[in-house]
Amino acid sequence: MCGACGRHVAADPVFPEGRTLRGNLIAAQMINELCSSVTPRVKVGGHADGFVVSQPGRRQELCSTVGEAWAAVFAAAPARAVVLDGLPDEQEGLPDEQEGRHGGRAEHRLLQAVIAAGLEAARLHVLKE
Repeated sequence: MCGACGRHVAADPVFPEGRTLRGNLIAAQMINELCSSVTPRVKVGGHADGFVVSQPGRRQELCSTVGEAWAAVFAAAPARAVVLDGLPDEQEGLPDEQEGRHGGRAEHRLLQAVIAAGLEAARLHVLKE
């Protein structure tokens, strides 16, 4: 709960120093880049309180954390359709395209955290099936 305005604010492990609108927008962009195989059908957007996962012709799903946004992406598309483009093996480091685009120190850490949340959501999604 925000002490200033009384709004419910969910803690997100992807943002250990605190979440901002800018951080949410960048994280949403990263998710869309990492799963571009479903981007025409599933789109993630950032807003001040979290994320919106939308599909054409369906209602939007509000998500409080990056993990919830990833889970909504996996739930919205068939598991085989979600290809996490450029996700690295543990030893390889970050995907070249995303590393070049998000090369700043803070964005680099954010990209690592978004990828980790995506891998965890993918693992949980597979366990549910």
